[in-house]
Amino acid sequence: MCIALSLRTQAQPATLDTTIGPSAYGLALKQYHDYLDPEPNLYRGGQYAEYGFLLKEGHPYFGEDRLRKGTVTYNGILYENVVLLYDEVQDLLVMPDPIKVFKIVLISNQVDRFTIEDHSFIRLMDSLNPSQPGNGYYEELYKGRITLLKKEKKTIQEDLSVPAEGVRRLIYTRISFYLKMGDVYYSVNSKKALLRRLKDSSREAKRFIRQNHLSFSDDKGNSFAKVVAWYDSFNR
Repeated sequence: MCIALSLRTQAQPATLDTTIGPSAYGLALKQYHDYLDPEPNLYRGGQYAEYGFLLKEGHPYFGEDRLRKGTVTYNGILYENVVLLYDEVQDLLVMPDPIKVFKIVLISNQVDRFTIEDHSFIRLMDSLNPSQPGNGYYEELYKGRITLLKKEKKTIQEDLSVPAEGVRRLIYTRISFYLKMGDVYYSVNSKKALLRRLKDSSREAKRFIRQNHLSFSDDKGNSFAKVVAWYDSFNR
């Protein structure tokens, strides 16, 4: 109990790099995880209800329809080498129970951030900031003096247009982007909207886009991230 309390007060903040170096904190955290195996503080949450029907097209999850390796900062403690599944229909983070019989839904308001392979996510929670988007998990495409966030939301739609097939359930995906400058969030879902927020350097930004042959129709997220990273560096 004392170990857990001590580490909880020193847990790495969600805004810091989640890579632990050879520090006293890193050693203490490793000893803590080794001591509690399986860890009761990680395996908390309700049982995940699997979808009871087949989807004709798509799946509810981020990226691939399978558990993938990542990290999670849960209730102030960083856990590495875990396997996760992010349900984008219900906005839930899921992991297998210790003996892999069923899946557990992590308690959302205790998740600070997580990664799935090379993708990093943060959780936005209730705030008095009127410009902040709604609560939920957002992919952090770029973080510097300004931040670029991506929200991918999936919904299940029912299609009755082919009577012989009955109800066909399809996944519909909606993607939104947000740029945080100072304490203000801006919706930037087009190149025009992004350049409007970078108006003090819009001419140079347009030149950067042309020189790097960035395509906002084929890969909007990657193109946005490159422009925002360039802008952050250009205006130092």
